[in-house]
Amino acid sequence: MIHWCITLTCLVGLFISPIQAIKNTYDYVIVGGGTAGLTVGDRLSESGKYSVLVIEYGYLEPEGQRPGTLYNITSAPISGLNNKTFPVVVGCVVGGSSAVNGMVFQRGTAKDYDIWKELGDGSLRDSWNWVGMLRYFKKAIQLTPPKPETAAFGLRHDAQYWGRNFSTNHTIFATFGNVISPKIYPFYEAAKKVPGINVSPDAGSGQPGLQYYQTSTNPYTGERSYSRTGHWDGLNRANYDLLTATRVNKIIFDRNRAAGVQVYPRGERDKKTVIRARKEVILAAGAIHTPQILQLSGIGPADLLRRAGIPVKVDLPGVGYNFQDHTFIPAVSFSWSTSPPIPLHLNISVVNDGLGRTSLGLSIGLPVISPSSFNRIASRYESQDPAAYLPKGTHKTIIRGYHKQQQIYAREMRAKGFSFLRATFSGDPSFVPIVIHPVSRGTVLIDPATGSDVEVEPIVDYRAASNPIDVDVAVEEVKFLRRFLTGGELSGYNATEVVPGPGYESDEALASWVRANTIPSVYHPVGTAAKMPREWGGVVGDDLLVYGVRGLSVVDASIMPTIVAATTSMTVYAIAEKVSDDLDFLTLNYLIKVRAGASS
Repeated sequence: MIHWCITLTCLVGLFISPIQAIKNTYDYVIVGGGTAGLTVGDRLSESGKYSVLVIEYGYLEPEGQRPGTLYNITSAPISGLNNKTFPVVVGCVVGGSSAVNGMVFQRGTAKDYDIWKELGDGSLRDSWNWVGMLRYFKKAIQLTPPKPETAAFGLRHDAQYWGRNFSTNHTIFATFGNVISPKIYPFYEAAKKVPGINVSPDAGSGQPGLQYYQTSTNPYTGERSYSRTGHWDGLNRANYDLLTATRVNKIIFDRNRAAGVQVYPRGERDKKTVIRARKEVILAAGAIHTPQILQLSGIGPADLLRRAGIPVKVDLPGVGYNFQDHTFIPAVSFSWSTSPPIPLHLNISVVNDGLGRTSLGLSIGLPVISPSSFNRIASRYESQDPAAYLPKGTHKTIIRGYHKQQQIYAREMRAKGFSFLRATFSGDPSFVPIVIHPVSRGTVLIDPATGSDVEVEPIVDYRAASNPIDVDVAVEEVKFLRRFLTGGELSGYNATEVVPGPGYESDEALASWVRANTIPSVYHPVGTAAKMPREWGGVVGDDLLVYGVRGLSVVDASIMPTIVAATTSMTVYAIAEKVSDDLDFLTLNYLIKVRAGASS
């Protein structure tokens, strides 16, 4: 049975048949009820002037990761990781991945968003740089400040990086828990003394370094704060509908304008119907399914569409390319001969407030990771043929855009303000190093052998470590952690390496170990409908409108031209707030006028 939910009473059993209950036409039809989709739906409907429908393939479920809340997708074999395959973890539930993620809540560095501006078309002034994005972070997220007891651990925060949204209901919370492990403190003190590592003034300041970070937790209930709780539950607006357990088959066009979507109830493809959009269709299905829907609708690489038997609406080669995710090594671990002592001033009584632990993270650039090799790695990357490590037959526009990214990343490899390593201090001498800005690029493409069958998941090819520079960086990260644990402030505790362990001393041996142990995803897929100029392989402009058609936009992680040095959910909230804002240059009225004009 397919459930169409109109209020929070859905949780106790009130369901209305979707096809009979929904309208035939809405002002805005949003595909995807996840992190971005529900945020945009809330903001576009709050004035009461516009009708909004959000369509979600998953069900409206209680919070938590249980069977049925994730898509069942397996990646293509990854040649750079010894031809292994991996699960592709994507939320399949109202709230999307924000309903099932690890709740680590972070922003990228200021440089991440300045690069977005650099890779944009420049049509919206400075709104895609750090300064422009900060206002939307402030609007999107409400901070729960740290407790006074945590000051002894060196936790710092600065209210200037946060907004003043004091709502206890319809918002998304970033919360500091009251519990910090005292075992973290020796790492904090040791890291502060490493040349080039600074203590960030605030986890949301856009500055790399040492930082305690928040979780997406409601401070009033201790429960997950996610897009459903912040942007759907309890709103009960007559002009804001949510259609669940429904598959979007493709976008419907009137000539060159997106006029609606073809849908059918989950598992009942013979019951197709069309829901029309007066103003705009907004794709918010995420970096895996947004390119799939575009391709099935005839927007994408023309040669792929022809092989799949799909009529080409727009030859847009970048759809499904530029795929990125963070990669990580599950463990680089040591054991202490003598455990570092806990300072006396941390022998304090901390009451567990039910909001979880506050964790300490490290975000650092390549010159800090590898003072002796960063310039060599940057020069090697800079000298590459930009097509050399992209998929065979990659379109010239995509190569051109990647070359621009290559120039930027080679420059930033020589700078301390652009992170290449993120790691969390657990209190034990064990780390999970994350290559936070990989240079390899993958693809998410429909299988031409299955044609236009939307029930077949796209081929997800991470292509992790296809560019050997990522392996070089990972090797340097392992070597940095070795130096950190066995030298400097921690040298007196005689750490013994357990993993990788003896036998992995040379760069060649470490590179082999990295390829054998790397995981290609931290569940942060981005980039497959990139916000870049069309001549650089972009799919959307700075206004997030899809090139070559009218009345169609993308608002989700797929628009990120380059991945951020953080978990991605907070940035997706900011993107969603940005395109539905009613302030300053990007006013809602301005967007509506522009988009309505483009759609007429």
